[in-house]
Amino acid sequence: MFSGMTLSALLVCADEDSSRLLQRVLAELSIAVETCPDFVRAGIRLAQQRFDLVVLEGKSTRQVISLLRETRQSRKNDATLAVVVLDGQDSVHEIFSLGANFIFYKPLSFEQALNSMRAVRVVMRRDKRKKARAAVHAQATVDYANIEQEKATLIDLAENGMSVQFGKKLPPVDKVYFQFKLPGQTANIRLSGQIMWQDWKGRAGIQFADVPKASRRLLSDYLDDKLADQSARASLADVTVEVEETLLPGPVAVAEITHRDHATPSAVQVEIADVSEKNAEEAAKGSLADPDNRRTQSRHACRLGAVVYRKGITVPHRCNLTDLSSGGCYLEFPLPFTTGASVEIVVRTYEMKLSLRGKVLTSHPGYGMGVGFELNTAEELSKVNKLLNFVSSTMEPTN
Repeated sequence: MFSGMTLSALLVCADEDSSRLLQRVLAELSIAVETCPDFVRAGIRLAQQRFDLVVLEGKSTRQVISLLRETRQSRKNDATLAVVVLDGQDSVHEIFSLGANFIFYKPLSFEQALNSMRAVRVVMRRDKRKKARAAVHAQATVDYANIEQEKATLIDLAENGMSVQFGKKLPPVDKVYFQFKLPGQTANIRLSGQIMWQDWKGRAGIQFADVPKASRRLLSDYLDDKLADQSARASLADVTVEVEETLLPGPVAVAEITHRDHATPSAVQVEIADVSEKNAEEAAKGSLADPDNRRTQSRHACRLGAVVYRKGITVPHRCNLTDLSSGGCYLEFPLPFTTGASVEIVVRTYEMKLSLRGKVLTSHPGYGMGVGFELNTAEELSKVNKLLNFVSSTMEPTN
């Protein structure tokens, strides 16, 4: 549906041989690439323009870490996929903690880099679809804190969020509740979201938190029509577009994190596992949260805003809870905890606030983690059932 969107990459590479090889790889995959060997200039470009992918290779690991940190702090590329090219495994933990999604090791070969980058492109396409935005002008009413029926204007809309013009800058709030009608539709959309950024003019970026299934359907219908229309207009304007190719059954490589000993950073490896592009995409979506994917519980696809804490640590991490069952859930979270970590998940909806305990069963750096609930008391079981009842009444069940 969104196949008319070209993928873009910024290649920040100090080594000329590696730069030429990676340019060939990106060109082979029809990814438009801008090269920038100067790290200072690269920081400026990352502040100016959004890219679908950033590839970093520097003269020193510290140089790469500095630019990766700067990338994650920028508003335009804070969630952009990042590939880091390293000589060895030093600083791997720190690099992943800063939001690197894939690590390639030198020396690079064309075939190895091509196969690995194919897996990266699968994730890029998925993110491109999710982040595709449609311009919209619609009035909304907003509730937050002790304020009700405040007026706001929708500016653009995506699958997982929107830009909104408020009359003023909003104070720090946990959630904002919206009600609006999209052009051409007669039914109201109701949803809640979290403010991800604001500027001094009152414009803000909203990430969706709780979206009932009826509202999700209306959003999807509107985006399908608008984005298809935008793609058609771009084609008529003689804009070069990329056509989604048929996925081949042959193997590709995907970077996978293997923790042999969580206590020692040197024991962390990035291995290359042969999987099909279809399986790579499924893994990226978190559908492989269970290693064997053999759950017997009824599962529900959902998207609930949540906060997760590592046991014994009070630092909160915002995430999205998805794929809920009576036995566990998947948390979309770019910096997941290691397998075996004990966690506490706090979920808020329109109707309730619940705290659930569990243990990380699988961890997919850059995507999220599968958590198995620890249900040792009747109260804990009641909390899960209450959340399941809420999700099943508002969202579509799966499998």
